[in-house]
Amino acid sequence: MSSRNYRDYCEEQVRNYDYDRYFAAAFAPGEIRRGLMALYAFNIEIASVRERVSEAILGEIRLQWWRDAVEEIYSGSAREHAVVTELAAAIEKFSLPKESFDRMIDGRVFDMADEAPEDINAFENYVSATAGELAYLGYRICGVSGGGEQARLLGILWGGAGLLRAAPFHLSCQRVYLPKDLLRHTGFSSSLLSQNSEGIDVSPAVNILAEFLLEKWVGMQTIEKKARPAVAYVVLASGYLKRLRTSGNNIFSEGLEYSRIARQLRILGAVLTGRV
Repeated sequence: MSSRNYRDYCEEQVRNYDYDRYFAAAFAPGEIRRGLMALYAFNIEIASVRERVSEAILGEIRLQWWRDAVEEIYSGSAREHAVVTELAAAIEKFSLPKESFDRMIDGRVFDMADEAPEDINAFENYVSATAGELAYLGYRICGVSGGGEQARLLGILWGGAGLLRAAPFHLSCQRVYLPKDLLRHTGFSSSLLSQNSEGIDVSPAVNILAEFLLEKWVGMQTIEKKARPAVAYVVLASGYLKRLRTSGNNIFSEGLEYSRIARQLRILGAVLTGRV
């Protein structure tokens, strides 16, 4: 497979499996866009491991494969693989730090345990390690210096809202990401919820978590222009959380999601204004 085919493969993966990031990245200049696509294709690979394996040990083996692949990139001997090759080029071109990739993979190891986070701090640490580091690396690719704190915060907002959006799916797979301490306040345990979510009202826990995330938007500064392709999609998270609040924090409510055209328009607005 040629270099061009590698690039096209990564872009196709992101378009198919992470469309909101794909659409935001479309507003980046050519080489920056290519770097973002490589980064997002890598994220798709490690984020989807749990859904693609039947046993946790198989997922851990797959994540170790990616850990070794990243190690080889930084040692100068990248293995032959479409995403690895494109990622290696992005790492070299944009001087991306290895520590961020290590933290992202470490975060995905948590997925293999099928355990809910112990508390809201553990929840935040998880989304910071995954979506937060991804946003930070996106900032680096876009040439933003000194924006690490803002990037990671935006990643936390996106990742946290994303886990609430995905909660019905996760529950159908007997997985729970709502913090255990919040569930205890509702009188339920994560193990009980994973076994049978029907008829269980988790809205009090969802409310606390959603408000925790919405509070982080207070005082959010305008995103500088060159960073916007890396994080403009985060505008969808605030909209989702506000709709969730209107629904009484019912994660199963219809009408929480935006149509594709509405998502595109909101992302475009964030790209133009820098407001998420």
